Amino acid sequence: MNFYPPTQPTTREWEGGVIPPLRMETRDYGTLVAPPAGFQLKNQAAPSRPLWRQLVALLVVGLLCVAAYFAISRYVITPVVIQGRSMAPTLRDGEYYFLNRWVYFLQSPQRRDLVVIRDPGHSDFAVKRIIAKPGDWLNLKDGTVYLNGQRLEEPYLPKDARTFPSDFKEKWIQLGRDQYFVMGDNRANSEDSRFYGRILRSAILGQITN
Repeated sequence: MNFYPPTQPTTREWEGGVIPPLRMETRDYGTLVAPPAGFQLKNQAAPSRPLWRQLVALLVVGLLCVAAYFAISRYVITPVVIQGRSMAPTLRDGEYYFLNRWVYFLQSPQRRDLVVIRDPGHSDFAVKRIIAKPGDWLNLKDGTVYLNGQRLEEPYLPKDARTFPSDFKEKWIQLGRDQYFVMGDNRANSEDSRFYGRILRSAILGQITN
């Protein structure tokens, strides 16, 4: 519908020519063309996912979490609880520590390291200290440990600690390739390499850290 204001002339002149009269229009919005198929307004809520897809997604996330846990505990770090008194006073019964399983992928075990081993004496696991590594030779004599001909300094032991072989006789031990000699810090109450002999590198699981 078109209309003109009653007081407005139909045309008027200006310097550039004739200006058409002011015209106002009204439109019937009910006749606008509908949006094409598939068109979606931004504020329109998207349809929710089927329940089975949500369950599958949760299952996948759960499996990934379980796999990550086993991978980390197997190859990176594992919490351990000390059982027994073989490492006293350094480590005490019931204390919690972490086993660093990654460190020995980067380097070989070293003397004085506190390690978890597969205990050949009981077919389980134990915490011990590495005393000697491949190529070393030991002499256990008169309650003292000699490493490669030198008396072994062990500041982690009590001052009155004595180290005797299982049969209290002098021992000479030569370590070959991939062989380690381990003992507990509580020398009077530790079943270790003095009883079951050398252990292999494959028996060492990782290093104890605070």
